[in-house]
Order: sequence, then C-alpha cells, then structure tokens
Amino acid sequence: MAVSAARVTRAPIQQSTRLLGLTQALRHVTLRAPCAGMVQGLELQSGDRVRRGQIVAQVINQEDLAAQAGLGVARKLDPASAAQLARTIKRFASDAGVPVVVPQAAVVAKRLVSNGQIVAYLDPLVDLIDPSSIYVQATVPIDQARRLKPGMMAEISSPLAPGEVFPARLQALAPSFDLNPATASARLAFLRSPPLAVAGIAVEVTIVTETVSQAVVIPKAALFESAGTRSYYVFVDQNQIARRTTIVPGVRQDDLVEVRSGLRPGQIVITSGGYALSDGLKVRATIEPDNGAASKLMAPAAQTGARRPVAKPGDQ
Repeated sequence: MAVSAARVTRAPIQQSTRLLGLTQALRHVTLRAPCAGMVQGLELQSGDRVRRGQIVAQVINQEDLAAQAGLGVARKLDPASAAQLARTIKRFASDAGVPVVVPQAAVVAKRLVSNGQIVAYLDPLVDLIDPSSIYVQATVPIDQARRLKPGMMAEISSPLAPGEVFPARLQALAPSFDLNPATASARLAFLRSPPLAVAGIAVEVTIVTETVSQAVVIPKAALFESAGTRSYYVFVDQNQIARRTTIVPGVRQDDLVEVRSGLRPGQIVITSGGYALSDGLKVRATIEPDNGAASKLMAPAAQTGARRPVAKPGDQ
C-alpha cells in the first residue's frame, strides 16, 4: 500500500488559547453643565483626544436666554425702546456663555448632548476616559479556564490595527457563580501605553499556556484516537511494515503534535491511509518534506517583535 510519511523530529512548540474580548476603561471622567442653559459649540466625537484646560463647549445660562427672549418680544411690540434694551443686555450679558473645561487629558467615549440642547445644572455633557486605564475584558470557555493563570503573557490584536500585535499580561480570572456556568471572565493589561484608546473595541486575545523548547513532534495527520479506550496511537514504518504504536500526545500547535512518550526522533510515522491502515500491513512510504514548518512554529512572536514566554504568576 502506497502511503505518505514523515520523520519524527524535535522542534519548539507551544499551546495557545484564543479568546474574544472588548476594550474597557477603568477610569471615566464626565463633563457636566456648569450652569442651567443652552449648549453651544460642542463638536466632540467619539475617539477625539482632548487636553487638560481645553474649552470644548459653552453653556448660555438661563438668565441670558430669558433676556434675549424678552428683547425679541420688545422688538416686535416697541422697536424704539428695544434699542435701549439691547444695549443694556449687551452690557451685562455674557455672549460667550459659561465655558466647559476639560480637567485632564482624555479620550472622548461618548457625547451625551447636542448643540442647542437645554440642560440643567450638572447634567452630563460628555463621557471621557483616561486612555492609560484601558484594559481588555475577555470571555473564557469554562473548559479552558483551568489552563490559565494570572501572570501569563498574551498578545492582543484588533481589526482596527491590522497586522499589529500588542503584548499584554493576564491579570485576573473572575469566577462565575451561575449554577451551570459556561464561561468565566478574564482581565488583561497592556504592557505599554494602550494603542487602542477607545472602550468597546472588539479584540482577539492569544494566551500562551504552555511552551516546550525541544519537543518530539509529529504531523497531526499521523495521530489516531482509539474511541473505546480514549488512547492515541500512530503507525510507524518499520522496514516497510506498518506497526501500530501507542503514544502519549501533549501540546498541539497548528498541524503538529508533541509526543511525550512512545516515539523517538528519526522514526518514520505514516500520515496517509487513515483507518484503512492496520498493524502488520505492508506499506511503501514516501517521506514528505517538512518545508521547515517545525522551525517556524514560533515565528509569529519573532515577526511582531513580541516574545512569547510563559510567565509565572507574580513575574514583573
């Protein structure tokens, strides 16, 4: 029987958990109306950066609004007297209104009112966030939560920054108190100033849960599972005879599987034929080149400049 095969080799391999999450902000600042009146000059949009001391709007107070309304009525009823009234209002009223001042550098999360809107004293106008407080809240399937420990290194990517990977660290896992929990919650902190400075951005999180620097590896196509015993086995080519060999698999990454026991480097495992293979079957194996796939397993971390060690809890 003609089959494909591959040599058992040694290579670094790592196991990762991929999660979905959202950016969130730990610290919010709310700009509020300094007086009751009408909002003017508010042009901020979500994502805009503001600096400390910046005037982002004015609120025309109710007294000025009432005076202007009275002047309009006077001009209709007694135009001659209205001119004197207009000069008086101009002398005492503040055309610019009461300024709305930003107390610290921040990013606009949401504008809560529109220009021309009437607001009461201390009504919220704009929700700001401190960009240095951005973190990621991710959802963890409960069957994967046991693999995660605070302190593990992670990488975060987002469609808003295609091709970029941002290093992060798993800070905490929050347990679920539901009777039948399906997920848990994980909080991750960026290792440098968060480039994603807006809350609510969807991100993908990759957490490296285990790394083996010199693992014995085989192609995933060579691995078989025995449904009855939940054990694993491969077929080894021994002098053109397929020999069923029980193994203990470990870390899996892409198309490779770590073998913790049962095989040694240099042996030949069969990668085609499926369940048509049997112990003692005569085979004619063609060894497939690996094209350097094993040596490139950890290349993504090198390409992004982000290292992927597995940190121990408490590492700083």
